[in-house]
Amino acid sequence: MLPALLAHGYTHSAVDHSAAPHVPGSRIGMSAMVHTDYAASTLTVPAMTAIDLGGIGKGFAADIVAEELIEAGATGALVNVGGDLVVLGHPSDDTSWYVGIEDPRRPPQHIARLRLLTGGLATSGTTIRKWTQADGTAAHHLIDPDRAAPSVAGIVTATVIAADAATAEAFATAAMMLPGAEAMAMLERVQLAGLAVDDQGCVFETSTLKDFAA
Repeated sequence: MLPALLAHGYTHSAVDHSAAPHVPGSRIGMSAMVHTDYAASTLTVPAMTAIDLGGIGKGFAADIVAEELIEAGATGALVNVGGDLVVLGHPSDDTSWYVGIEDPRRPPQHIARLRLLTGGLATSGTTIRKWTQADGTAAHHLIDPDRAAPSVAGIVTATVIAADAATAEAFATAAMMLPGAEAMAMLERVQLAGLAVDDQGCVFETSTLKDFAA
């Protein structure tokens, strides 16, 4: 997705909402040529290919840091890497961790307050990393792989709870590619909990989210 991301103007880590420069020479749609050899732990890509691990990398980093803290002797750890969050062990004053999910319609108010014993939580959204392209059209950093362009599904933010942050991040991003009801149905199929808010202000939740309500 990195060539598509660059082609649509996400060329800087700090987005200032101004027109982004055009990136020439991109070749988009080569993902079928990526070969994964799990036995050898290798990934082979075509020459001159770039890979954007995006939020999955953030979630995986949070997982690693939290695990290493516990292995080093911490009784509890909460690690937040750019919105991808992991909780392991327990806090000093309770048996559970409590996490507030910001309401994109009324920040910094919360749309939900969740109680977690262990695992990962990730929120993906289009409220921050968005900009105006050179042709005047709006764009954001979440690329729909079917279109090689910013998603137009209408979801503003999606939050997912999973056993680890890398998985939560992957499915939060996937949820952003679908209309709200379809996104929740997708999470239900893989037995994950989550919620989403669309650009009309509608809130969608999985039936399992109530199990995490604080």
